[in-house]
Amino acid sequence: MRSFIPMLMLGLPAVALGASTCPAAEPIRAAGGPPPSRPVPVMPEMGPTLPAADIAASPALARLASQGAQLYRLKSEHGLEAVFARSGTQFRVFYLTPDHLAEIGGVMWDATGHNITRDQVSSIPGAIPTVQWNPSGSGPGSRPGAASATTAPPAVDPVERVKAVAFGLEGQDTAPRVYMFIDPLCPFSTRAYAALKPAVASGRLQLAIVPVSINDHENKGASTPAAQQMLSAKPHDMAALWNQIDDLGHAVPGHATSDTAGASLMLNLSAAHSIGLRGTPTFVWKDRNGTPHVEAGLPDDLDAFLASLHA
Repeated sequence: MRSFIPMLMLGLPAVALGASTCPAAEPIRAAGGPPPSRPVPVMPEMGPTLPAADIAASPALARLASQGAQLYRLKSEHGLEAVFARSGTQFRVFYLTPDHLAEIGGVMWDATGHNITRDQVSSIPGAIPTVQWNPSGSGPGSRPGAASATTAPPAVDPVERVKAVAFGLEGQDTAPRVYMFIDPLCPFSTRAYAALKPAVASGRLQLAIVPVSINDHENKGASTPAAQQMLSAKPHDMAALWNQIDDLGHAVPGHATSDTAGASLMLNLSAAHSIGLRGTPTFVWKDRNGTPHVEAGLPDDLDAFLASLHA
């Protein structure tokens, strides 16, 4: 059985749709600095668009096309037709109801938590955002089990850069460390954390939880106080506080916020800018060969991802 986590919308948001992340409203900027320039997008290469007759016969398709979107057919899943909609540098997958009167823009998951939408677009260049830092002209490479589109490398080693951020810790100190940038109120961040908990408990990795606030534009400013509360906690208490915040949907009333929490949040946002973070969760780690990686969204093949951390 397959299930939806739909995001109902008629517009085409300016986010890549392969990875499951909460997108920032604008590029993350360094503290006190100007907003960074957006990277030049890698536009998907697609086949022919849907015939005009097919679009005219479907109210849902006609509605998307009326907004200037080019529409491409994808493989149907769970009895629902799927289309890839592109408008300039923006693109998204939509699923059509059987009567073609409505469309659902979002991500389809199966009963095991597998991201079906990601599979549908994995062969489309530019649809799944990943960055791998390759020092001194080393080969591009990629994480096992994941299709990726490589962008220009960051100016700094991302793992060395994020070592200086403020973070909480979950897991054994002897386990390989993976940094996870999260917005406390991002559902994709909490989903990723829940999926990685068994690996943390078994000693296969240590999570360094890096709070940032990128969802204030969607939750009326609730992410910033929630992130500052997390940054006021001791490192090994941060995850437990995050669970409370997630349950409430906002910062915990009456919970103290330290005088340094604001500065810590700015430090984390500056690091997020340095590595080109565009949404949460974003993972930063070194594989068993010492190669740094930055990737948006939870890796689909967790076993391959975890195996790549160990020598």
